[in-house]
Amino acid sequence: MLRVNKLTDYGSVILAFMASRPDQVMSAASLSRDLLLPLATVRKLLKMLVNSGLLCSSLGKQGGYQLARSADKISLAEIINVLEGGIELTDCAMKEGLCRIEGSCEIRQNWQGLNQIVQRSLSQVSLQEMLVPRERAQKIISGS
Repeated sequence: MLRVNKLTDYGSVILAFMASRPDQVMSAASLSRDLLLPLATVRKLLKMLVNSGLLCSSLGKQGGYQLARSADKISLAEIINVLEGGIELTDCAMKEGLCRIEGSCEIRQNWQGLNQIVQRSLSQVSLQEMLVPRERAQKIISGS
């Protein structure tokens, strides 16, 4: 089964929530409360997202978190790369030496090609587009 982990799921929910309110500075506590996510999880994700440059943070009474750039400039691939550590369908798509049969594998190049297709496809979906899932889903289904 191909699936993103819970942290990636929650991280994308946090980013989409923030993207839908781009002028607001949000605290970890308010994000936890509004999204019904555990505060410790929200804090962990915010730290990862700030360290990666997807979010910026400010200290003080009016401090908190905001997107570091507009939602249309953040791709789903970038989010997944930050929270998952990359997009790899198989070990051999990551790097050489992780699979003991890679030298004789007849389908390795096909998996690597598929991995590139998935990466490219996710790169074409912006966080902004994730805010309107029905419209985006319809585009994906229709192939336009």
